[in-house]
Amino acid sequence: MARITAKERREIERRSMQRDERLRRKYPEVHGKVVDFITHTIDDGTLYFTVRFEDKTSFCLRYACDMFAIGADLGNWQSGDFQILHEYMKPTPR
Repeated sequence: MARITAKERREIERRSMQRDERLRRKYPEVHGKVVDFITHTIDDGTLYFTVRFEDKTSFCLRYACDMFAIGADLGNWQSGDFQILHEYMKPTPR
């Protein structure tokens, strides 16, 4: 396997930064806020996923149509590779 050149690494970093900026624009109201806690509940077949911020605002996602959680974990991307720090729920085989 060939090593990544410095030019290729810069291009990967540039594309990664562009993707991050695009994602920040998707929900601009939550960018830069500090998370207080995260909850999830299921009620009447709807999954509610809520992120509560320290300024007492919350961001909630709702999913329906027979969707169910197949896994939950906390991961670290700091090194550039995904590393699972904690598994809250083991993946369910399909």
